Amino acid sequence: MSTNPKELNPTKASEELIAKNKRTIDRSVRTLVQEMEHENTLLAESPSGVVQRVLKVYRGIKPLLTLLHALPILPLSWRASLGMLIQALDALALAGPEITNGFKAGKDL
Repeated sequence: MSTNPKELNPTKASEELIAKNKRTIDRSVRTLVQEMEHENTLLAESPSGVVQRVLKVYRGIKPLLTLLHALPILPLSWRASLGMLIQALDALALAGPEITNGFKAGKDL
């Protein structure tokens, strides 16, 4: 059996990618779940807090999104849209500190 994804059918190549990345993704998701258990979701969040939470979740599931983006079993248009989402969230992650530090509730009043 070949380990070269180009020589495998899409299903087999997808299965190999999942197997190769499963441990890393499981660890990342487990860490995210543990971190989110300590979040107080009953309090209303500021826009800055919402952005910070989205970025925390994104960092936790980025390995999973990256794997999904690479799976040859998914249609190309689905993978392309996942790629756009990843790029948009990466851009938000880069701008995140600037956004969250620049937001002051009521500063325009």
